[in-house]
Amino acid sequence: SYDDYGQYDQSYDSTMMDPNIAGDNNKGEIDFENYVKILNSAPKNFGCTVCGNSFRLKHHAVNHIESVHFPGSSQYNCYFCTAVFDTRSKLHKHNFKYHKDRC
Repeated sequence: SYDDYGQYDQSYDSTMMDPNIAGDNNKGEIDFENYVKILNSAPKNFGCTVCGNSFRLKHHAVNHIESVHFPGSSQYNCYFCTAVFDTRSKLHKHNFKYHKDRC
């Protein structure tokens, strides 16, 4: 967890890794944004509440949390082909590369 000054505290609560405690979105998937903390330490203003890594952009923090701390917990299907991905970021990269004209 982080203190009031945005500094990471190594003694985080291990229940943070439990998606049932963190909360799910309305689709029954883990809401990875629950694990992002806004920091007051520019240029890296977003922090991971699980490990303390910090990121310049919020979606980088969310992608880190999804791929590092909850790998394989979600499945994203491509709307245009049969490809399946374990992170939303991989799906977006795939769509941009292979289905750019349809998006």
